[in-house]
Amino acid sequence: MATGFRAYIAASLDGYIADADGSIAWLKPFDAIDYGFDEFMEHMGTVVMGRTTYEHLHAMGHWPHSDKRCIVVTSRSMETAPDNVEPWLGDLAQLVAELKASTDGDVWVAGGAKALRAFMDLGAIDHFDLFIMPVLLGRGRRLFEPSERGGRMTLLGAKTYINGVVRLSYVVG
Repeated sequence: MATGFRAYIAASLDGYIADADGSIAWLKPFDAIDYGFDEFMEHMGTVVMGRTTYEHLHAMGHWPHSDKRCIVVTSRSMETAPDNVEPWLGDLAQLVAELKASTDGDVWVAGGAKALRAFMDLGAIDHFDLFIMPVLLGRGRRLFEPSERGGRMTLLGAKTYINGVVRLSYVVG
């Protein structure tokens, strides 16, 4: 089976993935429910993220993806990182080609908005799971950065949770 590139991300009802300070602490009240993350991660062989997302996760003190290969798309070197984390300073299209050719399991493009947009602009993301959280942040980091490239998604399904969260699953393209 070919390697797929997937997005699995939460956004506020008004389209933000982080508040104005870059924090995702606003998601904490929604932690009590299982949204299928562990099942999702069982199919992932590699996690790819942008530098800001990496630094946010690394600053928490516990690296959550120690059992997966993790690639951080960055424009500068990384001095310290967990053993399974590697920087990618090269061409993103080349990374996509290499991962499609060599990865065991799917690739989770974990964020943030800049990384998601870059992979979407390359046409790399095949599947998009979007969790709409019933909260309005008013401002912050948008889910999608501006782009000249549009795109179409086909809805595979929607699931509503008791706390008002809605999961929308799309095939991209």
